[in-house]
Amino acid sequence: DLYHGQTTTSPDEAGRLMMALRIDQAEKDLQGAVKYLLGHKAISGGTIGCVGFCMGGQLALFAASKNPSIGACVDYYGIHPNVKPDFGNLQAAVLGFFGEEDSFVTPDAVRRLEKQLKDLGKKVDFTIFPKVGHAFFNDSRKDVYNKDLAKKSWNRMLDCFRQNLR
Repeated sequence: DLYHGQTTTSPDEAGRLMMALRIDQAEKDLQGAVKYLLGHKAISGGTIGCVGFCMGGQLALFAASKNPSIGACVDYYGIHPNVKPDFGNLQAAVLGFFGEEDSFVTPDAVRRLEKQLKDLGKKVDFTIFPKVGHAFFNDSRKDVYNKDLAKKSWNRMLDCFRQNLR
């Protein structure tokens, strides 16, 4: 809970909370989550995977850049101007899913991020799905939800985790 109990149903308020997120505190919270998971009895390997949606996608990249115990990172349409991962430290394989018609995370921004990661020698696989926008995975938003792409991307995410986590 990166907002420590604060919730909203207002898109404007959600945007305000998102932009006001304290990244230093979020880093501590994310590190705590990784530590907790690695100590859980259901975890048998030395690495875990992370996935995030929208701002959470960028936070997943951020967490992976701060913690070598994250072996695979999945970013669903997430780029955030105030969250700056240290990609030089990133060790995780990165999988990303984006929408061609996303006005928040444009295809140009996605291609720039992909190039930046590849130029650093990172293992990255980004897909920009045609004819969908932001939040195509969100089944509570029927106006943008795409069931087929949600299922396809989810299965690819599971494959990524199987291939990169021990």
